[in-house]
Amino acid sequence: MKALYVLLDQIGARILWHIPVLGQPVGTQPADEILGAWYPSHKGFLSLREQPGSDESFRCRDLCVDQAVVHRCPENIIPM
Repeated sequence: MKALYVLLDQIGARILWHIPVLGQPVGTQPADEILGAWYPSHKGFLSLREQPGSDESFRCRDLCVDQAVVHRCPENIIPM
């Protein structure tokens, strides 16, 4: 996670919350945890792979994460 925090800091983004998944009543998505992140702009969100250190962050993610799903949500309805 340290590499992720370094990467997010480079674009001014941050993790708002990080919680475990204790089960799901519907679906079969194998989620262990959910992260809520804030990005200062859509452009910043899309530029993650272009940032210095992104190779290390994504390398670490690939070692630890079997499946990842990323959703972009509208900012005006997300409580902060």
